[in-house]
Amino acid sequence: MPNWRDELIDAVKTRVERDAEEAAKHKQRVLEALASAETALGLAIEALKFGHERIAEKGQDAKFLDETEEVASDGDLPGGKRTKLARLSLGNLSVAIELDRATAVIKVSFLEGKPREFDFARDRHIAAADVEDYVGRRVVELVRSAQKASPW
Repeated sequence: MPNWRDELIDAVKTRVERDAEEAAKHKQRVLEALASAETALGLAIEALKFGHERIAEKGQDAKFLDETEEVASDGDLPGGKRTKLARLSLGNLSVAIELDRATAVIKVSFLEGKPREFDFARDRHIAAADVEDYVGRRVVELVRSAQKASPW
């Protein structure tokens, strides 16, 4: 429990000082959340690759795209090339996954709908397996929609 001196020190801070402290806390939360987001992105990409392989086995023209970006070493995370965007397309239908490393947010876009966002900095309870499951289910919906449009 803080004493009155600590409370007074906190009470007299200017808005700029408070904003700077909050920005530093947010940056730290993002750095901590980025490791979880990277793991979730890896699992989600594996779900897309699995879907691509199963669709290709049936002779369908599925396309898998994997865009990378150069990432500088930051904190505990090493630098190097990392996936920024992955997309599975089947005809004119697609599922895309994108990681915004500045905010530790994964966006999953399915067809023309609004992207589903997984904010790892704000929602610490998100598990990587939840993202993988969500993406896997969107791949199932993608295949069902493609089958409905033109059965194979």
